[in-house]
Amino acid sequence: MNKKIIFCAGGTGGHIFPAINLMKHFLQKGYNVVLVTDKRGNNFLNKNLKFKSYELRTGTLASKNLLGKILSVIRIFISVLKSVSILKKERADLIIGFGGYVSFPTSLASKFFNIPLVIYEPNIVVGKANKYLLPIAKKVFLGKDIKENFPEKHKTKLDVVGTIIEKNILNYLNSEKKVKKENFSILVLGGSQGAEIFGKTVPTVINMIKEQGYKIQINQQCMKNQKDSIVNYYKKKSIKNYVFEFEKNILDLIFSSDLAITRCGATTTAELAHTATPFIAVPIPDSINNHQYLNAKYYEDRGYCWILDQNNFNDENLFNLIIEIMKDKKKLESKHENMRKDYTDNVYNAIEAKIKEII
Repeated sequence: MNKKIIFCAGGTGGHIFPAINLMKHFLQKGYNVVLVTDKRGNNFLNKNLKFKSYELRTGTLASKNLLGKILSVIRIFISVLKSVSILKKERADLIIGFGGYVSFPTSLASKFFNIPLVIYEPNIVVGKANKYLLPIAKKVFLGKDIKENFPEKHKTKLDVVGTIIEKNILNYLNSEKKVKKENFSILVLGGSQGAEIFGKTVPTVINMIKEQGYKIQINQQCMKNQKDSIVNYYKKKSIKNYVFEFEKNILDLIFSSDLAITRCGATTTAELAHTATPFIAVPIPDSINNHQYLNAKYYEDRGYCWILDQNNFNDENLFNLIIEIMKDKKKLESKHENMRKDYTDNVYNAIEAKIKEII
């Protein structure tokens, strides 16, 4: 009988996409796979992904008022009971938690059935949900080596496996990346939900650059309510553009880009690093445990990117930084070379080998 793995992930892109990518791998290897997520996570499953999934609605204790905390505790308790029912029905051999509060109830319920639990943490610091689960986890898979920031008593559980990115991107040869000679192409990535501030600032800056006589093209992710106005603006200014809310074939856009402007989720930054695409990192200022800034700092320290804090993300500062990058191609090429020296092992094979040791 084939082994069964339950994958638990919150509904944001940073949690759900690594889970989906790893599910596809294990499905191809003959495992039975099941997903537990929330409504947002289920929305990312398209008709071509034939995964059995369960939907949970849970809460977070981050609410500042007492009533909010009480309601959250009630939701968490109910979701744990539902998770117990799921595990009793599915009889899984292993549970893998990818973080996000919706992953907590099912991961916790694994203890009741003595099912091995593995946690995957792609960020520089351990997320809150994953941190609560450390005592009952059998293994903790890390996207990056964060042992210095990790609780001492759980370090024996650690395995650095690498960041889970799509296989077509993982198989991309970054030696093919070249700086464009004609149009300078910029890719704007705002995370799975887009970034409102990018939609407000980037178009104006791109036009300012064009008015300086530079040939430029922009591929920009945006929020749904911004799309029409951004498209119309670029059309009015005769700027070559592609504006999108979500793009499945993101590799094509990354491949054609000289520079990216991006939020700093673990997966997105890993994809840019692997494809040798220098980027301007704009961390979300209120990310949990400041993980987006720490992700960006990890790459800045390696000479892969520039960091521009959101408080300083305005027309003038962004314009000056991009112009500086465009004028001094040696700086850009230096970032390319630093990225090319980096090597990513096959994270899928690494995880599969570790899983086989458990089940």
